[in-house]
Amino acid sequence: MEDLKIVFGVIKDIITLNFDAITKQEWELFQGYGFFAFVVFLVVVLYAYWYHLYRAEKKGERNYEKYANLALKDDIDDSILENKRSI
Repeated sequence: MEDLKIVFGVIKDIITLNFDAITKQEWELFQGYGFFAFVVFLVVVLYAYWYHLYRAEKKGERNYEKYANLALKDDIDDSILENKRSI
């Protein structure tokens, strides 16, 4: 609980631009919790993107196996993957 008070105190000092009030120990604690929160945020974003791709393929909106074969079939006379509508 004391750590959270320190973290919120550092956030308050950053917002008020009072950088001299932040000690090295408080700053290190703030960086540690910030790094953990950032990693958790990135994991949530990664899994949300994975779920989006999974759902789009299951609904039939995209076929990602065609995109996987794109590196193997890249000759000039190969067929295109998708027909794009021109405006």
